[in-house]
Amino acid sequence: MFHSLEILRMAQAYATHASTRQQAIAQNVANANTPGYRSRDAVPFADYWQASQSGRAEGRDLIRTDEHPATTSPDGNTVSVEFEMMRAVEARQQHETALGIYSMTRDLIRAAIGR
Repeated sequence: MFHSLEILRMAQAYATHASTRQQAIAQNVANANTPGYRSRDAVPFADYWQASQSGRAEGRDLIRTDEHPATTSPDGNTVSVEFEMMRAVEARQQHETALGIYSMTRDLIRAAIGR
């Protein structure tokens, strides 16, 4: 019945992607007052999933500079703390979704083996 649990690999990648996004958000907030700093974000999950399937998923390559920042200050900084907080909520929800998938899969496996 459970020859391939691809859903668990995808949930792991989704949780790792959320962690990568949280890392980028933390860097952005830490540099909110740094002149010339460009805000960053993780690549979209679809790109992350393809990279992880081909073995090319490496931390620095998965964070990119925002092409369309929410704001630009006179000193060239493109970090908007409010926008970063919205991103943080999205990353948290993404992580909770991955954990929910793990939990449901665990419950399904337990039911299948009779525990």
